[in-house]
Amino acid sequence: MNRRKIVLAFGSGAFAQSMVLAPRAALAQAPRKVWRIGLLSLVSKKSNADSGSLDRLAQGLREHGYTEGRDYVLEGRYADDDAARLPALAAELVRAGVDVIISPGTQMTLAAQKATATIPIVVLLDADPVANGIAVSLARPGKNLTGFSTQFSETAAKNLEMMKAMLPKLARAAVLSVPSNSILHQRMLGNLVPAAQKIGIQLTPFAVASPAAFEQAFADMRRERMQALLVILPDTFFRAYAAKIAQLALKQRLPAAHYSIEFTEAGGLMSYGGKSIDNWRLGVKFIDKIFKGAKPGDIPFEQPTLFDVAVNLKTAKALGLKVPEAILIQATKVIE
Repeated sequence: MNRRKIVLAFGSGAFAQSMVLAPRAALAQAPRKVWRIGLLSLVSKKSNADSGSLDRLAQGLREHGYTEGRDYVLEGRYADDDAARLPALAAELVRAGVDVIISPGTQMTLAAQKATATIPIVVLLDADPVANGIAVSLARPGKNLTGFSTQFSETAAKNLEMMKAMLPKLARAAVLSVPSNSILHQRMLGNLVPAAQKIGIQLTPFAVASPAAFEQAFADMRRERMQALLVILPDTFFRAYAAKIAQLALKQRLPAAHYSIEFTEAGGLMSYGGKSIDNWRLGVKFIDKIFKGAKPGDIPFEQPTLFDVAVNLKTAKALGLKVPEAILIQATKVIE
């Protein structure tokens, strides 16, 4: 082989080797995308941890192939039960450069939307995204958000009917509300009052602005001779203190109906609501779609198609109540 052929052979070999090594080197040098996931929460970090919400979120991310530290970091902002702090905390997440914001409920979603019109928002639960003005439609939200929705007005009416069946002589029922969520709660209550009046029930709202206010609210219910409690106006604040609400209701001997099975499992008397799903874990599917290029405004809101009727017989016994057969027949879960 002459010198020219040797040089060409060596050159072509070196070129081929470089073609093999170059992509590997490029891959080795390419920085791994680490997603910044923002969480805007009304309640404290401890409340989220105690309820298992943060663990379920991490589980959902692992199920979709995301490992904390390697694939994502969680930027949590917690209002510690003070809704007035939500706008400032939402602005902090925007300044932190998060890629997506997780909102557990309406108040957080509204604060996040005011802070950004571009960063995707994943809503873990909203009573009515269209009526609340956060989405154009459920099928095509049309803005920078998507997630889960439940039409709580329908479940509220059903809980009212169930309580009347439980207590045929019921005339005065307390309804828990949250001042910071007054727009939604006033609208829902306004729609529910006529239905309550038709079956002879007067609804009285009792506002609870902080965990410390529960004791006074229940004392006021007793003073005003309330005969039952309806926890039918949705709020993440109530979910965080489901066990406390159940304990106080039992202490004041108030039969209570709720909008979610979680309350019945925590000791409440009964509930009617969309079939329980782990929104914190399952909500990651929306995050995954967004990370893979989907626009949140094109992802439809998901609604429950199945509903739970739950009854806690332990609580019924403690209250000296016999659960009507008509309710037990409907029950999808009976706690004994």
